[in-house]
Amino acid sequence: MTVDTREEKTLEQHLEEFKTIGFTLFPKMLDDDWVAQMRAAFEEIADRIPNPDGSRSATFVDVLEHKPDLVLSAMSNPRLLDFAEMIVGPHVQLESITYRRTAPQPADTKPVLGFHRDMFAEFPQEGVYHRPLLFNALSYLQDLDDRNGPLRILPGTHMKAVSLKPEERTQPHPDEVILYPQAGDIAVFHNAMLHSGTANYSDDHRYLFFLTMNHSWLKHRANYTGPVSESVKARARHTGNRRLLRLLGEDSLFAPRANSGFNEPDEEMWKKWIGEDAEFEKACLERDE
Repeated sequence: MTVDTREEKTLEQHLEEFKTIGFTLFPKMLDDDWVAQMRAAFEEIADRIPNPDGSRSATFVDVLEHKPDLVLSAMSNPRLLDFAEMIVGPHVQLESITYRRTAPQPADTKPVLGFHRDMFAEFPQEGVYHRPLLFNALSYLQDLDDRNGPLRILPGTHMKAVSLKPEERTQPHPDEVILYPQAGDIAVFHNAMLHSGTANYSDDHRYLFFLTMNHSWLKHRANYTGPVSESVKARARHTGNRRLLRLLGEDSLFAPRANSGFNEPDEEMWKKWIGEDAEFEKACLERDE
């Protein structure tokens, strides 16, 4: 199976690719200035928030609190959220927002870090597409190459009963596709598609920023009770921005929408609810004019 990553696509084409391959890539969704600023922010965040033992952390989860000026623009990207709602409807919650840095690794490190499926996945039924309970939208903050470690995917394995033995998970797979996303691209993939990172053999750190999304009635690991999150939610309540509130774990409509009776196709109901949310926000904004 081939994966055409850099061709310009409509959201409908991205959705078809996501459903059939388990993966789709949005080229340059984050611009070069954003990427440069986010990379520069890592040292600042690490200095400000050391580990309990005083060491420097390589991973931060609640980065909205740490760098709100950059993170808010990325997490509320309209095109990305429009696509996310095409996958699961107007139920999109940020399970976590993660910023990670991988140090250079020894030359004898195995290249395949470990094929796996992500949290909330299930072992697939052969040939059956299931709407994911969780999916990732990740961006590498540098161009990937063979030195700093490309992304490895097994296309279509979100619908294949593929089982890998422990020793096979760290070996190249005959069906793998090796991808080289560029800085600022956003790759979105199904949580049941097998994938792996590759060892970083370069002389520099590898930076990865990603938004993990799930359904608004599921638990999330991130803490959205910090002062920045509370401020964002307060503004969203005032302006009637239900989509932004859902992202941060507040969904007043999850019960009626999750218990709607399901007498119409999901996609039709989603469009209706998305329209209702847009009208509600419009009314709130007009109230303040």
